[in-house]
Amino acid sequence: MDNRRLAVAGPGAWKVWLRTILDAVAANLLIRLAALTVYDIAPEFEPLATIVPTVFLTVVGVTAGLTAALAVERGAEHPPETFRRIVVVVLLISLVPDLLMLTESGGERFPGADLPAVATLMLQHVAAAAIVLWRVDRPSLPC
Repeated sequence: MDNRRLAVAGPGAWKVWLRTILDAVAANLLIRLAALTVYDIAPEFEPLATIVPTVFLTVVGVTAGLTAALAVERGAEHPPETFRRIVVVVLLISLVPDLLMLTESGGERFPGADLPAVATLMLQHVAAAAIVLWRVDRPSLPC
């Protein structure tokens, strides 16, 4: 039986939360910078036009993920497995709005939404989810 717990509660958990948020923001800013350097992403594509959406939405998403992990830790019989499944499902759902930006109506609402821009957003979602899983599901790692 797996008695492992998630690293979101107890003494020092605030360090895990802070490090997870900072790591995800840093990763997503690097992804944004790399995409803007390599691809000709339109400056009117608001999600990548400035760092503000990247920072804000990463903090919100990661905090939501950490809060979900806390709920799973307190209520699930097997927190690591349950949390991994939740992350995969939520990640897949989170990619749908990005994909919709590539449709005609999505392009009208998000000028400049082309494949490189949308792929960048999707990669940011994957990076944030991976960092949350890595930090939360491996409590033996130092902060």
